[in-house]
Amino acid sequence: MPGARKEDPELRARKQTAGRLGFAMGCVAAIVAAVINVMRAPSPMTPGIAVLIVLVAALNIPLGIAIGLLGERLSRRAEH
Repeated sequence: MPGARKEDPELRARKQTAGRLGFAMGCVAAIVAAVINVMRAPSPMTPGIAVLIVLVAALNIPLGIAIGLLGERLSRRAEH
């Protein structure tokens, strides 16, 4: 792609690590959210409620990735 700048390998590695850590945090948050929602769900749980619990819990995964990448960006030293 013309005009595209090359990315620093160290910066790329930092982004990869932040994204993977964010993914892991999102997965943990999704599991915790699913467990809490299953415990609070009405006793005769229907398949629709179970699917809704899983889908709502899965929203934590992209949020975890975004927070990890935001943390990497905010902690990056400014280049002079």
